[in-house]
Order: sequence, then C-alpha cells, then structure tokens
Amino acid sequence: MSVIDRRPSMRDEPAMEEARFLKFLRARSEDERWELIDGEPMMMMHPPSLRHQIIGQNLERLLNDALERQGTKRFAIREIGLAVETRPDFRPQADVGVIDDHLGDNPYFAERFYLAAEVLSDANTAEYIATKRLRYAEHAECLYVLILSQTECMVEVWARLDEWRGRVYRALDDRIELPEFGFSCELGALYARTQLA
Repeated sequence: MSVIDRRPSMRDEPAMEEARFLKFLRARSEDERWELIDGEPMMMMHPPSLRHQIIGQNLERLLNDALERQGTKRFAIREIGLAVETRPDFRPQADVGVIDDHLGDNPYFAERFYLAAEVLSDANTAEYIATKRLRYAEHAECLYVLILSQTECMVEVWARLDEWRGRVYRALDDRIELPEFGFSCELGALYARTQLA
C-alpha cells in the first residue's frame, strides 16, 4: 500500500484506537482508503499501480495454490485489514495476508493471521514499512512478513523461526520457501506478467 496523506488535525489529539478509527471511517468518503498506524489514520493511494496489483495477485495465487495442496483451512487474501491484539492503535491493511476460516467476531479486521505482505510503492517511507513489519511480527500467530519491491525483483522474507532476521532475494531463480504453508517458488514467479520478469 502507498501512504499519501495523514490527517493533519490528528497531531494534537490522543492516539486513535479501533473504535474511534471506525467512527472516523464512517465520516469519510467510501472512495477513500485509510489504515491506522500507531494511533494515526493514514490515507492510502488509490488505485495502486498495475504492477503493484499484479505482484500482489501473483503472491496471493501462489500462496493459495500451496495452501490448497496442503489441505489446510488457511487461505491468502488481498487488501485485508489486520488486527494485532496487543496494539489497538494499529489496524493496517496488508496487500496480502494469510488467514484461516475462523474469522472471529470482528467484521473489519482479521484477528488471527499467519503472514502479512506489503508491496512497496514510491510513496512508502522506510519508517512506515519498518513500523508495519515490526507490528506484524508482534502478532503471536504471524509466521512471516514479506516485503516486495515493485521497481526491481527483490523480496525480503522475515520469519519468526529465524528470530525475525530478514533475508533478501534478488535473483529470478532464487527459491523462496515457506514450509509451514507448503510454499516454494522462484522469485521470478512473483513478478510474472510484469516487465521485471
């Protein structure tokens, strides 16, 4: 997701949490897309670039193919609101998330997720992406955070079992393995149907 705006009047107000954020959203146009990052609502660029959408779609499809072969109740979904229980001031929208069919009682945010992925855009700051990555990792059931570039073939994979150390993949034939999901693919598959592949 690309962040393009912050609500300017928020600087002097206390940090927002989910209930106030949802009230804030109800007062906004349905054409606007917002997420809550550390208590501050942030508007996302709409629509994302075609390349951004293709990369997200490739990842979603490859994850779902692997999860279906595995016979699990988990599935990948795009543009999903996520909740980290210990962070009521953090309600992001991930480009791709892996959740299961236990949706819980929250109609807007998945309270249990196993992977969160972000496709970078020009408007993303390093601080914004780092904050999202760290908050995703705080979720007790999250196993992976993926950061995918849309300007070059490059994916960062951050894994709980690797103590959240990031691994960077840059060669088209680099193989990305997410064994808990039965997922294995070459980096190039994530960039299929783009000029980068």
